[in-house]
Amino acid sequence: MNYKPLRLSDIETLRPYFEKNLCRICDCTVGGTFMWRDFYKTEYAIKDGILYFKVIYLPGVTAFTPPHGDISDEAEAYETIREECRALGIPPRVCAVSKGRLQGLLEIYPSARYETDRAWSDYLYRAEDLITLAGRRYSGQRNHINAFLRTHPDWSFDVLSEDNRAEIRAFFARHFEEQPQENETYTEGNRKTLEVLDHLELYRILGGALRADGEIIGAALGEKVGDTLFVHSEKALKGVRGAYQMLVNQFSKTFGSDVAFINREEDDGVEGLRTAKLAYHPVKLLDKYLVELPS
Repeated sequence: MNYKPLRLSDIETLRPYFEKNLCRICDCTVGGTFMWRDFYKTEYAIKDGILYFKVIYLPGVTAFTPPHGDISDEAEAYETIREECRALGIPPRVCAVSKGRLQGLLEIYPSARYETDRAWSDYLYRAEDLITLAGRRYSGQRNHINAFLRTHPDWSFDVLSEDNRAEIRAFFARHFEEQPQENETYTEGNRKTLEVLDHLELYRILGGALRADGEIIGAALGEKVGDTLFVHSEKALKGVRGAYQMLVNQFSKTFGSDVAFINREEDDGVEGLRTAKLAYHPVKLLDKYLVELPS
């Protein structure tokens, strides 16, 4: 197959393939794929109406993601991947495989080997939980929000629009500059967050900004696929008590009322991030697998 580097300009051409994949892991979304296309050196090809992605998933490891589109014969689609791997002289590997698709793969290839890493797992929450923050287990979040409301009675949450896009972008850019990390994943995520805001007409991302005293103190970006709201980027000022909790709650209320679940993506093995995500009591960790098919 003729694989081509994935470019931002390919979004509209490939978007229909994502709409047919009702997978709840972030790798199955437009944002999750295009925001990380450079990091994973993503290439794509289309054959018989099926979309295939080839990536560098781990350092030096070439793999393919599960195919996208109307797939009448999964076995045939994976045979296409095996044939491509044989032509390249590499082991046939499939990455970012959800648990459901892993089961399907093992039915086709019982001898396939697979592995996962806790750092890859997405955090899935009931939308209702993050909207209401009800019950004793969310008392800490409510306490922070109440403190925020007492300190900032004039707060507001503004939906991303052309009127505030530049200001929200400036917030993200300033936040990234003031809190740098020597982490390649973090840096690339920041870079692509700004790209999203520069090309909203292509990404079609949802977003909003939390204000206090007229200034933006937090912002988040995401998208909906099927019954799930995906949060691709989320930043707030750490020095403002309750800002993060208020941002999570307001983003969920604004965009999550018509979905069943909210995916706040993985923690990349960062302990502080893991603690923060667990504090919101996910209903499930969506494991992702790297599968090596028989040659």
